[in-house]
Amino acid sequence: SFLEVSSFTTKLLNQHSRNTSISASAKTARQSQPRPQSQRPPSLTLPDLNYGLTDEEFRLWLLNEVKDAPGRNTYDAVFQDSIQAIIKWRQRFRGNPMVWKRIFKKDRVIKELIESAPIIENVKRLVIHNNNDDINGKYTIMDLCCGKGYLSMFLSEILPSDKVERFILIDKAWAIASKETKELKPHHMNWDHIYGNIPSSLLSGDDDSSTYFTTWPIPLYTSKQDLKQSCNQRQMKKHIFNKTKGPIILLAVHLCGTLSLKAVDMFNTNQNVKLFALKPCCLPPMIHAQRGDVFKIGNHEFDAQEVCSNGSFNKKDWSGPPRWHLQPKFDKWAENLFQGIQLDDDEGEEASSVTTKEEEAGGETREKMKGYRRLISSQNGSKAKDEIIIQVDGGFQNTYMFAERKPLTSSIWETS
Repeated sequence: SFLEVSSFTTKLLNQHSRNTSISASAKTARQSQPRPQSQRPPSLTLPDLNYGLTDEEFRLWLLNEVKDAPGRNTYDAVFQDSIQAIIKWRQRFRGNPMVWKRIFKKDRVIKELIESAPIIENVKRLVIHNNNDDINGKYTIMDLCCGKGYLSMFLSEILPSDKVERFILIDKAWAIASKETKELKPHHMNWDHIYGNIPSSLLSGDDDSSTYFTTWPIPLYTSKQDLKQSCNQRQMKKHIFNKTKGPIILLAVHLCGTLSLKAVDMFNTNQNVKLFALKPCCLPPMIHAQRGDVFKIGNHEFDAQEVCSNGSFNKKDWSGPPRWHLQPKFDKWAENLFQGIQLDDDEGEEASSVTTKEEEAGGETREKMKGYRRLISSQNGSKAKDEIIIQVDGGFQNTYMFAERKPLTSSIWETS
């Protein structure tokens, strides 16, 4: 409960304060005799206090951290499942603090969860609750521009392994996954949480798992691909889309600029993509407008000048025009992307609805989410553009798009 979480957090902070006071004098004494750099253990000090907690204490602490997160009540089951998934990550990497510290940065993980929650919900509805006999084979889930792969990591713990064959984590920052890759270069993204060796001290005598790859409930495969390179797109078509036997779920979360165009093209040109989910991010750069480019996806085309803008993030710092100034262009960008999603016959029946959801807890309104859904259905499938409020305090990138080829999963498309 909320009171249980709050009480536990207060107790934990008090305990941490006492431990910090007790250890201060010991730390001062140690500083006079520093050990050689090679003998120093990795620092385990994190502001989120997650070291030294039991799994139950860690769960309560996480619940407290997300209690006011946007979408927390709307996607309650997703948050509960995802927190349990994080606990499983913690158990997997227990005894390997370097890997755990690398992947568990609290604010980053919570941000990924908040932005992924609507997509996790619809993937669950398709995979877990869909008993369609027309679906042949297990699903393959492709995670475009995945970063470290948090979305796939959540889903690997949540989805049933008897219905999902594998995840393919696609990002240009990976190294090439082959036997020839002996070590990662400085510019490569670290993949120890996927392919790294399990410390021998943690292996039991009858345990033949030497790497973390075999410990994920549904396998995570990395694929080094630059979606902006046409040669990479052809290779993906040849070696992934054309060779995958079962249906594909194509996920594209937080795709920057023209990468969203590439994702839409992949859905349009590969008929074995069953479900497509897109959350566009920043706008295309001005270079496209200056060149007079015309973007084309499917049967739809539009001038780059309508949607391009200066400005970019450097980590958390925005450099460019005031962000509120960009919302009209972002809305045009999202609408054009939506129009470019093709269901083979572009003549469909359109419906739209405005939904408001309020959750009551302790007599107070804990959350109020307003959303607008634009839904187009045709004889070959349905697509929707949803406004789901997960960015607040000046953020406006709250557009999600979903498309599914028939047979449809009814729970994804119900509007009431």
